[in-house]
Amino acid sequence: MAKKKSTNDGKIELASVLSFERKLETSDALMYSGQWGDDPTQYEEWKKIAITKRLNRSTISAYGTKDEDKSKPNPVASDSDDANLYAEDDTLKVSFSIRVIGNLGKPFACNNPDFEAAIVKQVDAYKQNGNGLTTLAFRYAYNIANGRFLWRNRVGAENIKIVVSSNILDDDLIFNAYDYEMHGFEKNSDDMKLKQLSDTIYTGLNGDTETFVSIGVDAYVKLGKKQHVFPSQEMNMGEKRKVLFQLENCAAMHNVKIGNAIRTIDNWYNNAEFPIAIEPFGAVTQIGQAFRKTKNDLYSLMIKWVNDEDISENDKNFVVANLIRGGVFGGGE
Repeated sequence: MAKKKSTNDGKIELASVLSFERKLETSDALMYSGQWGDDPTQYEEWKKIAITKRLNRSTISAYGTKDEDKSKPNPVASDSDDANLYAEDDTLKVSFSIRVIGNLGKPFACNNPDFEAAIVKQVDAYKQNGNGLTTLAFRYAYNIANGRFLWRNRVGAENIKIVVSSNILDDDLIFNAYDYEMHGFEKNSDDMKLKQLSDTIYTGLNGDTETFVSIGVDAYVKLGKKQHVFPSQEMNMGEKRKVLFQLENCAAMHNVKIGNAIRTIDNWYNNAEFPIAIEPFGAVTQIGQAFRKTKNDLYSLMIKWVNDEDISENDKNFVVANLIRGGVFGGGE
């Protein structure tokens, strides 16, 4: 049974049917092999990186293996996907696009008119204030400039250049990823190119359904000749071998993985040590932690906000960033 739409004292409760569409719509990212040279942006012979098979023999090393099995070859590791730069190439190119969608705060689906009116009112006020949405746009821009979306492909790279284009920018923006930190948003925060990218994202988020903002991103990563690259790994249910993601015979990264990196902006949770991806409960599955379990989770804060209870500006930033993330947030059982 769904929850009541409001309590006897007039307090608005969470709608039992509630969803918001994603406002930063990222594409899958294709991966190419080429050469850095004097300027990788001028290199014209980028090649699709193929997914190849590795037929290796390896040992069994899992915890709890019986003594009689410890010297046997590991059958799981004998047939797995792999991806590398080609023999004469030293640079990885990663390319994707982003659509920035407006009409922020309007639910895609909501079966409680009181809740819908209240959340739209609060988000409109948040947008008119300007500071909060500017903060979010800046942090998304920062995660593009620092190359966070490269994940393991970023680690140990000799050089990383990020080139950003947009339909509302006159010229491309070029960033050295190492000029921007990974554990905060302060280093080079006054950079004019970063402000231009932030303003571009802000324009899209602050617009309506007729606002059209698109962004193209090309990342150039100097790794060294023949080096491993790391496409997304597919969920390979029922099998243990590693299967890597590819599109049109080209190694690729999932759009969800790209989006997860760009929305890694939440350092407003209690005792924050590093930014985490925007999630309703602040879940970070890699370390088995949820940093927003009670009272500062999305649902608690959103219910307070629609009922005009005081929440901090950072709490409002967190709520709106979840609406930008999109998802199904209804209170139905």
